[in-house]
Amino acid sequence: MEDEIVDDFNGPDDFEGFDQKTRILVLKQFFFESEAHIYAARLREAGIRCEIASATIQTMLPVEQAGIKLLIRESDLEEATQIVAVMDRQKEMVPEGPFHDIDKEEIVYMQEVEKDKKGNRNLLWIALFILVILILRAFLRGAGLIDSRWDFF
Repeated sequence: MEDEIVDDFNGPDDFEGFDQKTRILVLKQFFFESEAHIYAARLREAGIRCEIASATIQTMLPVEQAGIKLLIRESDLEEATQIVAVMDRQKEMVPEGPFHDIDKEEIVYMQEVEKDKKGNRNLLWIALFILVILILRAFLRGAGLIDSRWDFF
């Protein structure tokens, strides 16, 4: 059963070959498996052996819970903690939403798109005028001030 808990990537960074005295710790927990893989890749780049646990089980559950764990050796805890802290700070500095450099042609295009979104203001005023006339007609008819023989609809 314990063999099924840790994901097996069959790569050079898996925990195979550790002796029984090596303590494995949970460095960080994640909601999304993709985020855990990004952190794991950065740790592996720094030479820290790590694994992602419970990833397969978590993605099948419809409940949101931080069930994806990033596991490391106890001897790598200090260096791994520093790397994760730097990554967390960088993640906080990234602004939300899409962004990219824009040139003059894109600015002109975006302005044209915004113009089209506004629509025709004259048509809006005509529709509003007709609506007011119909409401006024309904009130005048209800008060008996308009002769109904002149009504065509």
